[in-house]
Amino acid sequence: MNVRILAFTAMLVMLWGVAATVGAADQATGKDSTSQALSAVAASEKPGAVLPELKYEFDPVVDGTQVIHDFTIKNTGNGPLAITKVKTG
Repeated sequence: MNVRILAFTAMLVMLWGVAATVGAADQATGKDSTSQALSAVAASEKPGAVLPELKYEFDPVVDGTQVIHDFTIKNTGNGPLAITKVKTG
């Protein structure tokens, strides 16, 4: 379980780094790759994110105790779903 969370966190950090690098390069060249990519996707190939649970509150725990919760994200659309920003409470 801990390995899965560590792998997921590492993947999110890497995706965030790639997005930040691409965004900085686009600003330097004046291009907006996000709008170019979105315009290339046909209307029938849009993703649809469904989160059955938007918020989770942990029960009180002793300081230093590791707590874990997995959120399920389901793509109900036909196109690929890219998660570009993740923020904690």
